[in-house]
Amino acid sequence: MSTSNWTCPPAHPFIPATPGDRRSPCPALNALANHGYLPRNGQNIGLWHLIRAVQEVYNLSFILAALLALAGILLCGRAFHLDLDALAIHNKIEHDASLVHANALGQQRAPTEVDPKLLKSFLSHADPRRGMSLYDLAQVRISREAQLARPLDFIHSQIGAGEAALCWLLLKQDNGRIPSSILLQWYGEERLPDNWARPHHIIGLLNARTKAVEVANIMRSLKKSSTCRGPPSSSNFDVSLLGLRTILNCDS
Repeated sequence: MSTSNWTCPPAHPFIPATPGDRRSPCPALNALANHGYLPRNGQNIGLWHLIRAVQEVYNLSFILAALLALAGILLCGRAFHLDLDALAIHNKIEHDASLVHANALGQQRAPTEVDPKLLKSFLSHADPRRGMSLYDLAQVRISREAQLARPLDFIHSQIGAGEAALCWLLLKQDNGRIPSSILLQWYGEERLPDNWARPHHIIGLLNARTKAVEVANIMRSLKKSSTCRGPPSSSNFDVSLLGLRTILNCDS
């Protein structure tokens, strides 16, 4: 990831959502809408439009972008089009223990507004000077899931691990960490952050899957031992490709 500053193209200024605009629980997609790469009202987004926007801004491979877009549209859309708020339908792709969104609490749809207390808690896991590592992101997932009365099911637990992995791949700098300022703007303000550039290299399906496995391994080690501090040993633990639907709810 380049450490050069991100300069938003004049054609895509940041404009926060206004009343009536549709938004999802996913900061990645909300940022695309808030910058006009997707319709600013968040409605009636076509499959190809979604794929192109994700590729252009986040430098995902066509295969990964298409897989994630298809998962969202087939599960939450209609006629190969999608309204962003449909991604909040509970327990399709969206799940409890989101990093910065409150749980559904029995509602059909989860909240799409950022919860200030959860955002503050999330950012507290980042080192003030060094930022947040992949290991830190796994720790946040452990912390959030530990607050649930009932554990996430297998599929949604995998989705959560994949979301953390994809967040890291998209936002990390050359030192492998994400600065707190970038996390605040992306998760808290749902905008393309200052001092950020899209990944130099295309993020493919194998990249995403490999890091999702790594997050899952870290989480498994932390669950086994609350005193674990170092990186976990390698294992053959596998993560389903369903976990790679993450960009469609990538804050969770």
